[in-house]
Amino acid sequence: MNIKVDNTMMAFLLAFQDLKTSLNELEKQQLKEVAKQLNTQPKAWENYTKNLLLEIITTNPSLNRLYQDYKTRLENVEEIPQDLLPTEAETNKLIVRDSVMTKGYKPKSEASGYENQLNNVVIVVGSSETPEETVKKVTFLEKVKEFLL
Repeated sequence: MNIKVDNTMMAFLLAFQDLKTSLNELEKQQLKEVAKQLNTQPKAWENYTKNLLLEIITTNPSLNRLYQDYKTRLENVEEIPQDLLPTEAETNKLIVRDSVMTKGYKPKSEASGYENQLNNVVIVVGSSETPEETVKKVTFLEKVKEFLL
């Protein structure tokens, strides 16, 4: 079974994983806000949260270039096979636990569908102390990149 995914979120994750530079402090704060909004108000994606994410992308020229490339590739694909999308187990592996505190949110939404899983990946990546390192651990993105080539 193949699934149509939100190109914005998927293109962002793919581009962010390929980004060679780090986000600045403002961009990291904005990404934390995107994660917080996705976690607490997932239905606000179209009206509010998506614009927050696009603001991060458009103000970072390197990220924007990568994002536009992946967005174009994703638009040329009808659907992504479901076996390439993240599972709950993979998302849970991204949550780094420390003896003092948990870094990253344990997503509140039920992880039943691919949209929730994609949201959960963005929530965990965006909420982590080191989002650039966390996104590199997202293994399903490599499978998606191979599929898009």
